[in-house]
Amino acid sequence: MKKFLWILFLGINLILLNFCAKPTVVDIVLPSDNKLNCIELENEIMQTQKIKREAEYAKEGTGGNVTRVVLFWPAWAQTLHNADVAIKAANDRTFHLLKIIRKKKCSNADKIKNEVLNSSISISNELKNLKDLYDSGDLTKEEYTKAKKKLLD
Repeated sequence: MKKFLWILFLGINLILLNFCAKPTVVDIVLPSDNKLNCIELENEIMQTQKIKREAEYAKEGTGGNVTRVVLFWPAWAQTLHNADVAIKAANDRTFHLLKIIRKKKCSNADKIKNEVLNSSISISNELKNLKDLYDSGDLTKEEYTKAKKKLLD
């Protein structure tokens, strides 16, 4: 009986850990990266930045994270770890792609680099501003959710 309860306990813990948010972790270097043209490289950077924003969102005080903290804090810790890994991988991939863009002497290399730097800063600030507006009661939950979704898309 004790063995059965122990197995049940371990099984439930594994299931709960499986409910952690798992942001997409991009591969930093792909074999076909050097074959991409300037437009394709720019599209890859935009996709990587979108994945990074999604991982940053997973670290926020979302309902899922609050639930994880209350019900099973190791799942919350795992979610934060997963998001950190995804953000680091996205940053590394972006840097890798920017090096290829510079190497290929794409005409828009500086513009893309500045957009990446500015978007990372501005999106982060905008998310904080939206959260402040929501916390102060100036935005309803529905307005906050819509604005955040629009910003992240």
